[in-house]
Amino acid sequence: MTIYFLIVFGLYFFLLTTLMLGWNRVFSHQPNRNSSGKFISVVIAVRNEGRNIRWLIGSLLEQQYPASGFEIIVVNDHSTDNTLEVLQPMASSAQNFSILSLTENEAGKKEALAKGILNARGKIIATTDADCQLPPDWLIKIDQVFSDEQCQMAVGLVSLQQQNLFSKLQSLEFAGVMGVTFGTLGWRIPTMCNGANLAFWKSTFEQVNGYAGNEHIASGDDEFLMRKIQARFPGSVVALNSLVVTQPQASARDFFRQRIRWAGKWKVNSSFFAKSLAVFIWLFQASWVMLWVSAGLLSVKYFLTFLLSKIIIDLIFLLTVANRLNTAFNFFIFLLLQLVYPFYVFSVGILSWWKKVEWKGRKI
Repeated sequence: MTIYFLIVFGLYFFLLTTLMLGWNRVFSHQPNRNSSGKFISVVIAVRNEGRNIRWLIGSLLEQQYPASGFEIIVVNDHSTDNTLEVLQPMASSAQNFSILSLTENEAGKKEALAKGILNARGKIIATTDADCQLPPDWLIKIDQVFSDEQCQMAVGLVSLQQQNLFSKLQSLEFAGVMGVTFGTLGWRIPTMCNGANLAFWKSTFEQVNGYAGNEHIASGDDEFLMRKIQARFPGSVVALNSLVVTQPQASARDFFRQRIRWAGKWKVNSSFFAKSLAVFIWLFQASWVMLWVSAGLLSVKYFLTFLLSKIIIDLIFLLTVANRLNTAFNFFIFLLLQLVYPFYVFSVGILSWWKKVEWKGRKI
């Protein structure tokens, strides 16, 4: 039993140390870049986002990037709320803003994004989500990163707003996701990305045949595209040092629906490394629970060593990431997450294999 925990906890310590080194590689090598001078098309897929969309569009219209250098394309995916009513006055007052709608034979985020990209005038495509707020220099940073000829896709930072206890838990958990995202990217082995802050060449999207091949999967428009680009152009996925803020889920039910939807793509993931990483994290969290259950079978010395080593490496890792994400770090929230996170990972991992969830009025 002791040998098992020595191996598993040793591997976990090595993993987080490697991720922190990768994180530092990304953000300690951010060269000053000139403008690429390319026209940018911002493509946003929306469905029932009447409550959120005005803040996103407002932050787009307040970009420091010249209005003549970009366009906004919003693609409506059969919204049943007042999304269009909110959007239309904003579109009519802006020259670089257009609204498209999916037909009866089209549905889903991937089809909406693909339609927007097909109609885009820009050489660079930037995507975000309807519940996001963008920094004023977002498009400037995107423009600059594509001045690097090696770059085919830029993966940006995303954080969650902190409003209450539940959102603070989500925010810290999501900081861990960002840590893995950029920790692996620092070693040129990208495993994840987020469509809330993403950009790529339109020509590259066309060369890898866009979202073709994974249209049937509810999630993963961002990650599957990233893998296709990485496979076609190795080493071409780079970090975008710009932070987009998005909304946390309002309830535990919505949170689990979202995470089950996200986790569902891992079983069809083509990356052996990404699959192995996900399986190890799942097994380690199960081992964390096992440690507590088997505490009486271990010597006090070994139990405390495993316990404290895990808490300390998690603390250093999350503090490092939270600082970059401007996420307020609360030690009580951190300890609470240490207790609930293993059960969350275990349940989401199991449920993602068979459970169908409802998302924005659709069974997926």
